[in-house]
Amino acid sequence: MQAMNPLISSERAPRRFLRPTIVALALTLAACNQQGQVLTDGLPSDGYRSAYPIAVTEAPQTLDIPVGTGTGGLSPDLRAVVADFGADAARNATGPVVVMTPSGSINQAAADYLARQIRTVLKQSGVAATYLRSQTYAVADPRVPAPIRLGFARIKAVSPPCGRWTSDALPDNQKGTDGAEFGCSTQANLAAMVENPNDLLIPRAETPVRGWQRWEMLQKAAKGSSPSATYPTSTF
Repeated sequence: MQAMNPLISSERAPRRFLRPTIVALALTLAACNQQGQVLTDGLPSDGYRSAYPIAVTEAPQTLDIPVGTGTGGLSPDLRAVVADFGADAARNATGPVVVMTPSGSINQAAADYLARQIRTVLKQSGVAATYLRSQTYAVADPRVPAPIRLGFARIKAVSPPCGRWTSDALPDNQKGTDGAEFGCSTQANLAAMVENPNDLLIPRAETPVRGWQRWEMLQKAAKGSSPSATYPTSTF
């Protein structure tokens, strides 16, 4: 009887376990797939997120400046408001910044004078002079003082308007559906509060780690001390 070569037996031995391993892996993946279906199949296919979707699009940003018939200039509060509007336009405007004055209103002369100050404040806030546009708009009632309107286009997060009342506002418990207005205000508030609408589309890139902070953590780790911060425990 010929003796078995130990080298041959050692090479063939793993092949005995190859098929059971593949079968076990297939069963594991199948179980994960079935579990994922159980977790997702019960979720509603429709809801307030699809009924009132948030869209990231180009939309106008406006500001009305009240003008009295005897206004002599921008008040400190209005100057601060215009400066903040101009800084926002310098960062986020996708086109020109328009300064619209009323035409034919009782306060037209005061509005024209105040518009020159507004353009100066906008320039000081970072808006380039080449991006400033001056226009007029017709008023409905010339006897009523009309405001100066500032505007520019920017990328914004917007949602459909609320208050459509297409059906009962209360949810239908029998059908398991939400009410007509359910979630609308939540979507609108979320869209209004988002500072950078691009955050709704893609995550921001990670910022580099501070070199001095990394050095301090490495020094603590080398000494065997805790890298966590310490806070005073004294009471006031």
